[in-house]
Amino acid sequence: MADPARMIDQLLAMLAELGWTPPTGGDVIELILAGELLTLDQAADVAECSDEKIRKACELAAMTNRPMGVKWATRWLVGKARLLDDIEIGKLDSRRGVDARRRAEERARKYEGWARPQGPLKRPAPGSNAA
Repeated sequence: MADPARMIDQLLAMLAELGWTPPTGGDVIELILAGELLTLDQAADVAECSDEKIRKACELAAMTNRPMGVKWATRWLVGKARLLDDIEIGKLDSRRGVDARRRAEERARKYEGWARPQGPLKRPAPGSNAA
């Protein structure tokens, strides 16, 4: 009988060799800081289309079980992973496939640190009364 834990370890090792990384844990702030959410302009650059096309796609997807982004105040933030998935399946236009996704991933790399703070985050010293 095969050991399930050993099989899982082997499969994870194979995936790592192929370049897969496990999804990041943590909260929404960590995801934003990691560049997992893009502005409309950034998403349009990644998808090589207009920001208006991305906005319309976000509004249409908002009415489904799989939204493309979230509207915060008057601005859309687009999920990078969902955008890349939509590019791969050709949901935005006629470009589709693994090659289209790979090119989009390359363009998305420049936005990985776009939301990083300008300086180190300030953390209160242990025992201080700072709230």
